[in-house]
Amino acid sequence: MVYSLHGCVRVKNQKYILEDDSSTDYLHLCNGGLHPSYSPKLCDMIEEWSQDLSYKKVSKLLTQVAGIEVLSSSGVQSYLERKAESISQDWVSESHTDVQEIEVLTDILVYAPEESEIILMMDDVGVKAQKPHKKIARDKDDAKRLDTTVVLVQDSKKAYHHVTQGIDKTGATIYSIEKGIIDKVSELHDISKPLPIVAITDGARSIRLTLQAIFGIHLCIILDWYHLQLKLKNLMSMIACNKVDKELYISDLKELLWFGNAAEAIIYLDNMDKVKNKEKHQELRGYLEKHQKEIINYDLRQSAKKTIGSGRCEKANDLIVAHRQKKKGMAWSRVGSSALAIVCTKRMNLAKAA
Repeated sequence: MVYSLHGCVRVKNQKYILEDDSSTDYLHLCNGGLHPSYSPKLCDMIEEWSQDLSYKKVSKLLTQVAGIEVLSSSGVQSYLERKAESISQDWVSESHTDVQEIEVLTDILVYAPEESEIILMMDDVGVKAQKPHKKIARDKDDAKRLDTTVVLVQDSKKAYHHVTQGIDKTGATIYSIEKGIIDKVSELHDISKPLPIVAITDGARSIRLTLQAIFGIHLCIILDWYHLQLKLKNLMSMIACNKVDKELYISDLKELLWFGNAAEAIIYLDNMDKVKNKEKHQELRGYLEKHQKEIINYDLRQSAKKTIGSGRCEKANDLIVAHRQKKKGMAWSRVGSSALAIVCTKRMNLAKAA
């Protein structure tokens, strides 16, 4: 039986023996090797609707369209988990296993309008994790938040392509984000020569270490202007003694940092007379010191019409994970959260290639 947009059809399925003596059948071949019981258009509809709607709503809409019950809400979830596992296995089989590191240029002119760059953005987005079954006591090591890493890699035409981790049916990672980045960069660019890669991140240590493991310690990393401002505002709310001081300090520091004067910003912090929270004051000072090499002249780079923020990656996080998974009251299993992100990533890349 094959389910389609027009109901259920009974068909005879032709079986084949392949050259390697493995077997398959016509429906598997027509449907990409997955879910021969559903037509390609129906599969596309399940995946598209699942990016916006609850599985219960998807199930109801499928019944209305096909005229018969196609999948229950749990069936929709199982479909997506199997689809994600299949996509992940494809990524593993297509991986450039001989490539472990990619050489990058070390003297990129980040303010030169004519200088060619390959922008790479990377960020983590977290969703609430499901609690264990009510009969099972929660262990202190149980995750309360599930993080999905999303990466954007720019191609030669300035279009962006998406990368995330791949999983097996248990939710274990079988395709790492490091491997995904290597494969995507290798697919889009000639890695036989050093590449002018510029990474724009929120400054997280885990992200920096991941990128340096792939591209080396000389990778050009720029601290995203939005996250720099956000860090400044959040900490200054606890450092300044009153609203007037807070606005003055933020204005002065933003002006210094906008022009890349991180060292002067640190001196400004050291000379502040009134500090409400000395611990947060030292935290902000340490943050600027730690990221001093990543804080650039944003005004000059913006004048050169070059990227200074990771807004595209934030939007990708929203489309791939947050829009569907961070709604009020929602909690996710590792398999369920990752599966939806993988399917969405695959669809977005296919749309880009079309």
